[in-house]
Amino acid sequence: MKHPMRILVAEEDSAFVEMIQSSLKATGDHYEVEAVSSGEACLKKLKEDRFDILLLDHALSDGEGLKWLKLYHDLGINVPTIFVTATGDPQMSIQAMQEGVFDYINRSSECAKAIPFVVNRVIEGYNLMTQKVKLQKELIEAKNFLESVIGNAGDAISVVDREGKVIYWNKGAETIYGYPRAEAMGRRVSDFLLPADEEAGYREEKQLQELMEQVWRGEVVANATARRRTKEGREIMVSMTITPLRDAAEAIVGASRICKDITEQKRTEEKMLLAERLSCMGELIAGVAHEIRNPLAGIKINAQVLARGKDRSEMEKQLLDSTLEGIGKIQKIVEDMLDYARPKSANYKMEDINQVVEKSLDVLNSQMKKGNIVVSFARGEALPRIRIDEHQIEQVLINIMLNAIHAMDRGGRLAVRTFLTDGGAIGIEVEDTGMGIPAAQLKKIFDPFFTTKSTGTGLGLSITLKLLENHGARIEVASEEGRGSVFTITFPAGGI
Repeated sequence: MKHPMRILVAEEDSAFVEMIQSSLKATGDHYEVEAVSSGEACLKKLKEDRFDILLLDHALSDGEGLKWLKLYHDLGINVPTIFVTATGDPQMSIQAMQEGVFDYINRSSECAKAIPFVVNRVIEGYNLMTQKVKLQKELIEAKNFLESVIGNAGDAISVVDREGKVIYWNKGAETIYGYPRAEAMGRRVSDFLLPADEEAGYREEKQLQELMEQVWRGEVVANATARRRTKEGREIMVSMTITPLRDAAEAIVGASRICKDITEQKRTEEKMLLAERLSCMGELIAGVAHEIRNPLAGIKINAQVLARGKDRSEMEKQLLDSTLEGIGKIQKIVEDMLDYARPKSANYKMEDINQVVEKSLDVLNSQMKKGNIVVSFARGEALPRIRIDEHQIEQVLINIMLNAIHAMDRGGRLAVRTFLTDGGAIGIEVEDTGMGIPAAQLKKIFDPFFTTKSTGTGLGLSITLKLLENHGARIEVASEEGRGSVFTITFPAGGI
C-alpha cells in the first residue's frame, strides 16, 4: 500500500489552508495535511516529524517566511518547499528560489486548485535533484578514489596530449624521475628525460617516435624497455606501457604512460648472466691452465739448463734470456688464470677498512709519484669494522687503482673515499680523471681476457669481481670518455 504524502502548511490565512486541503482531498486519499500559523510552530513540527512537502507563507505572524526558511536550512532541516506569496511578487520569488525553494504560488483560489499538480511537480523535481546529487557525490568519490590510487601509485604515471606535452604527472613520476609536477607539466618527454649521451639519446628518441606512432594508430604498447635520465643525471631503465586515450567521439586525444623502474632488476639479470658465463669460463680456464703449466715447467727447466752452458755465444745467451723472460710472463698469466678460476681460500677477520685502503695506496705510492698523479683519501669517520679477507680486498683495490694509473698516462688526480650508507653498509669509492671507458665497452670490463692495454692479461677486473662476490660485496662503475671513471664498492653491513 502506498504511503500518504505528508504536507506541512505554514500559513496564517485559514481560508486558504481549507482551500488547499479541499483541493488535495478531491484528488483522493493520498495526502495528509497539517497546518501551523507561525515560523516557530513550523520549526517545532519539522523537528518532531518528517514531511514530504512544506508550503511556507512569505509573511508569518512571527517573521518573514524566507528568514525562517534560512534558519531551517542552517539547522540542517531540508524539505522540498513551495513558497506562498500574496500577489506573486517576482523579486520575492527570485529570492525564494535562491534560498532553495522549488516552486511558488499566489494565495488565490486558482492556485489552491492547482496545488496537487504543483506538489507532484515539486516531488518529482526534488527526487530528480536528490538522484543527481547522489550521482554527483558518487562520481566525486569515484574520481577522488581513482586520483588517490593513481596519484599515489609507486609507478610513474603520466598523460600526454597529441603534441606529446605532459598534461598529468603523478607522485610516482616525481619519485622515479626526480622532476616535480610543476617542472614536468607542458613539456615533451623527449626534451628532458632522454639520455644525455648524443648517440643514446638519438636511439631513444627514435624508439619513442615509433612507439607513439603505434599508439596514435590505436594500438597499446606493452612492456617496452627504455633508457631514461633523471633530474640528477642518473640513467635508469624503465618498462613502459602506453595506451591511447579517447574522447566521447572515440577520437584519440592523448596517451597514458605507466613506467616501472627496472634498473635494479636489469642489473640483477645482467649479474646472473655474467656469473653463469664466468662460471663456465672459469672451469675452462682451470683446465687449460693446468694443461699449460706442467709442460711449461719442463720447457723452463730445459731453457735454464741450456742457459747455464759456458760455451754459448752472446747471441744464444740473449735468445735464452728472452725465452726465459717469455716463459715467466706465460707463467704469470697461468697463475692469474688459476687465481681467477680457483681463488685461494679466504681468511676472514674483522678489519678496519680505512687501514686496508691506506695499505693499498702505500703499495702504489711510487707508481703514483712516477705518473705525476695527485692522490687524496677522504677517510669515513667512525666506520664499523667489517669481516673481510684483508689481502684479497687489498688485491681488489690495487687492481682498480692500477687501471686508474694506466688511464692517466699524462698525470691526473685519484680520489679515494670511504663512507657509510644509509643502510649501514660500508662503501669505497675510487675516482680518477683518466680517459674514461667507452659506453660500448663498459659492460665488458669484467669479462675474462677483455683488455684495452697492450700489456694486460684482461684478468685483473675479472678476479676483482670474483673476490668481491665472495665477500657478498657489490661493485658499480660510472664512466665518461675524456672525463674519467668512478668505481664504487659496497660491502654489506658487518661484512659477510
